Amino acid sequence: MKEDITAVKKDIDAYYESWFRINQAYSVWAQQRGTTENIIFALYEIDSSEGGCTQQQLCRKLFLPKQTVSFLLAKLEKQGYIRRGESPGDRRNKLVSFTEEGREYAQALLAELSHAEARAFLGMTAEERRSVTEGLRSFAEAISKSFSGDANGP
Repeated sequence: MKEDITAVKKDIDAYYESWFRINQAYSVWAQQRGTTENIIFALYEIDSSEGGCTQQQLCRKLFLPKQTVSFLLAKLEKQGYIRRGESPGDRRNKLVSFTEEGREYAQALLAELSHAEARAFLGMTAEERRSVTEGLRSFAEAISKSFSGDANGP
């Protein structure tokens, strides 16, 4: 039997409070380092992609519009951290890769981020960590279905 929407209102409110706090924490952390969370996540994805990635891949992975990703890349390119070159597999897409300075910048920033995230996760029990990651994965699937109209609900 499905729960009534009013029964889950407290859960939705708690979810929003947590989501806003997490977003704020990443935003403040990034601002303290002279950047934004979107740039940090773009750096993370470029760093994770062996041999570079395309703007289209960044859009898909970060769930950001093409215009936003284009703006981020233009900023990183102006700072001398990335370069965009022809993609061997698809001439229509530019391959985004780090300059040497950009690789050093990204790796230092991402190492600091990784340490902060690890400290946060180490402050939780293994069960809490598993619950958070499994719960978020489950919610991501459920909210995607709900927003696309695939879920059976109110």
